[in-house]
Amino acid sequence: MAPRTVVSSSDGAAMTVADFMANPLFIPTKLKKLLANQFIAEALLRDGGANVSGVFAYREGDPSFLLDDIDDLAEFAEITVSTAARGIPKVVFSTKKGKGIRVTLDMKRKNQVDDVNKQITALKNSFIRTNDRSIKALFESIPSFPVSTAWDVVNSRPRRDIADGIYEIGKAAPTVDQGGSEDEGYEFQANTIVMNPALEPILLDNDDLLKVYRGNIADQNIAYRGALGDRIGNLDIIRSRAWPMDKVLLLERKTIGFYGDARPLTITELYPEGNGPNGGPRETWRSDATQERGAALDQPQAGLWLTGVTTP
Repeated sequence: MAPRTVVSSSDGAAMTVADFMANPLFIPTKLKKLLANQFIAEALLRDGGANVSGVFAYREGDPSFLLDDIDDLAEFAEITVSTAARGIPKVVFSTKKGKGIRVTLDMKRKNQVDDVNKQITALKNSFIRTNDRSIKALFESIPSFPVSTAWDVVNSRPRRDIADGIYEIGKAAPTVDQGGSEDEGYEFQANTIVMNPALEPILLDNDDLLKVYRGNIADQNIAYRGALGDRIGNLDIIRSRAWPMDKVLLLERKTIGFYGDARPLTITELYPEGNGPNGGPRETWRSDATQERGAALDQPQAGLWLTGVTTP
């Protein structure tokens, strides 16, 4: 029989709080599993690599073309060398964040497994919310574009609003002073929309979206299926409860910015808080989760907020 990995009290045979405490790695292993691929930064931004100093230098708005055009070359002509213009040099500092949870002797003695699991879940949710909030604040600096009509109003046109947003991102270009030229763009292509999942019922009942699913694709109708799915048009949908309700974000994922870890997510094993038996004078054991991460938008025009998607 194949071995089975047990990382929580709901895996395999029933576990007790004493079992958790007998193996101090149970809690950090479960938290690592619950937090894997849950941070919105890792979905939207590219991994800029580790930097133990916590100081990330970057340039904002690097043009996408060389300073010179490609030359016509005669036979024996020398191939000249060009270079690319550079954006504005900037720096961002990482921020250390952390929180711990406790297991008490009473939890062990009374076998309060549910209390332990609730703390683990709450820590997981809080870490995700904190990360999502910081990334949402980072994106506040990018351009915005109002929708024609709020999407919760009759005759609204979310498909057209999204298309207009994609167009605005696609036509973004550096100025001549920034090293660009008259016929040069950044070549951005929006591929992702980020939204609060509470907006989904509004979109599920929007006629502008529903009319797409007629004829021989009626069985794919989002109202019929009761779910929005993973895409709107050519855009992948990413959901975050930390996101605002009155606007959505369009962007070219991984191009718009980066994140980097001075300290990757680290979760300690369960350890006694004080010296002596039974967890010390407070009769408690704890596990701490910490992370030190920096993030920045080095191509802010690769994204756009669509504002006013709900009525005030």
